[in-house]
Amino acid sequence: MDPMIIIVLVVTAATQVSATACNLSHDNGTHQCYGALGEALFVVLAADSGNEVIRLTKGDKYILDIKTGKDWKPKLQPEFKNRSELFNNGTFRLDRVLKNDSGDYQMETYNSEGSLLRRVNMRLQIQAPVSVPVLSHLCLPNGETLVTCSSEGDGLQYSWTMSGQPLTRSIAFNAVTLKNSDMAELTCLVQNNVSRRNSTIDLLACPVVSSQFPFVAVTVAVALIVGTLTLLLALYVGINHLCKKRRSRYDTSVSINKDEEVVYADVKIDKQRKQRTPATDMAEYGQINMAGNPDVAGSP
Repeated sequence: MDPMIIIVLVVTAATQVSATACNLSHDNGTHQCYGALGEALFVVLAADSGNEVIRLTKGDKYILDIKTGKDWKPKLQPEFKNRSELFNNGTFRLDRVLKNDSGDYQMETYNSEGSLLRRVNMRLQIQAPVSVPVLSHLCLPNGETLVTCSSEGDGLQYSWTMSGQPLTRSIAFNAVTLKNSDMAELTCLVQNNVSRRNSTIDLLACPVVSSQFPFVAVTVAVALIVGTLTLLLALYVGINHLCKKRRSRYDTSVSINKDEEVVYADVKIDKQRKQRTPATDMAEYGQINMAGNPDVAGSP
């Protein structure tokens, strides 16, 4: 008996942010930020302050300049104008983020005199959100159950709970093996840095398959194969014998007919020879008549 595979569509729940945020307005140093692919990303560049110039770059590429205060003057690269927005409080929103938006950014803040006040680095990583997990379970011969959790996305992390209690032994793995005594409500949680989703099923105990069953199944299969081969061999031998017998009868009848035809031909030829003899006598007799020519003198 092959292991039983069961794929179950289960109750799912999802928690996915529609926008992520990264705050660069207070601390110096390097910040690790994440964005959900296709979603919006908010970057807080500065708190409310006056007469400051904020510049954001990615590597050597200029992205935007912001001059705060009464003379608010934002400057933005043309490639970002159709999918971004600048707010008066120094927040930059980037819509529909792409994989190419990942990378290292740098924000610099200057005072009105042009002196550097702060320099902050931002390491941005764009991840595909987690898809709805699909749970399937496989009944093993010893009665245990193997449960697998499948999902799509970037940087996936798995965790399991049974009846609300965490299964610490299976954290970060997408499969878990359970005994029949462990059958209960099982939940698989899949998450990354931008989203999380979970699915739940109620497990039933799997039947225990006897350890002798595989041996019996193999024995029966071997017996069937041997029996089939024996039957085919017997049929081959019988058909071959029958064909030889028919062939020998056909050869004998053909040889007899040939002999009869030869004898008949010889007899026919003999008859023709006997019929030619009178023709020869008549020719001689004609010659004798011609010898007695009446024009010759002294002819009797």
